[in-house]
Amino acid sequence: MTNVTKSPMETLTELITAMQAKRKETLGAKINRYPRTNFIASDIHDCDRYMVHSILDHDKRPLHDEGLQALFDAGNREEISVKARMAEDGWDIIHQQTPFEIKNRAGEIICRGKIDGKILYNRVAIPWEIKSMDGNIFRQINGPDDFKKKPFHRKYLRQMQLYLFGNNAEAGLFTISDFRREKYLPVALDLGECEHIIQRLERNWEHVKAKTYPDRMDYDAAICGKCPFIHVCLPDIKNTGASFIDNAELCGELDRLAELKPLAKEYEHIDKRVKEAFRGVPDAVVNLAWRIMGKEIKGRPSLDKTMIPPEILEKATKCEPGWKVDIIKLEDKKEVTP
Repeated sequence: MTNVTKSPMETLTELITAMQAKRKETLGAKINRYPRTNFIASDIHDCDRYMVHSILDHDKRPLHDEGLQALFDAGNREEISVKARMAEDGWDIIHQQTPFEIKNRAGEIICRGKIDGKILYNRVAIPWEIKSMDGNIFRQINGPDDFKKKPFHRKYLRQMQLYLFGNNAEAGLFTISDFRREKYLPVALDLGECEHIIQRLERNWEHVKAKTYPDRMDYDAAICGKCPFIHVCLPDIKNTGASFIDNAELCGELDRLAELKPLAKEYEHIDKRVKEAFRGVPDAVVNLAWRIMGKEIKGRPSLDKTMIPPEILEKATKCEPGWKVDIIKLEDKKEVTP
């Protein structure tokens, strides 16, 4: 029998394949779903129906994949890293991962949470929450109001408000990180917002106890299209009534569209900031590298519709039917059946 010796490149290729398989196996072993008996402060969703599904139908939530698990792991490691850097700088961090509870008027626990910690400064314990994110998103968030722009980030603000309410604190601090840099965002306690959140929790808790569901919200692709319970809440949209198209080229273009989307948003964000910075400046040179020139332009003349006969106005403002397109990434293709 001939003993064939593998070349160094063959051995390396074999090693890479084994490493990839082992990493997937390690990540896959961590993937799980856990039953909920209360609402979670970090997951106060835009949709009331989601809130109830998250408890009554926790076992129907699809398991996430290894890629998302890797992101979760990276976020957990970054939280540890941020805390280590804060300690290295001499800041006193206390009450790390301290649990708290929100009760309804009947004394029932309806929501639980754990705060990342508190920073002790001038004898004041300031609630502190750490969030890590992609660099494109990091650049777009420069204050708490920027969290309001996306459904997922709005949960951050609700989480902090409950932390402040549950810890009897008037203000808290977000540290956001892109795994290289950090920003510090102060948040003030908003009792009106806290009352609104707690009322939602109490109302949805009654649905949980009765095993009923709130009315569906109007379909919103940014919310419903990414909901893990869409196959339970809207099976007609998720599983039926869709045309199935086998087109590799079109699928590739949709994949590329998804890759370019965050870059397009970043472009729009920076373009708006730059143009606003140079508003009213006719000519400027930046670092001998860029020349920015501007001029005032006339706006469109306003139209006094009261001066136009109704029959002419109707023809001039007639609207042709349009077609709105929402593109939804189907993460788990196994769930989509004709």
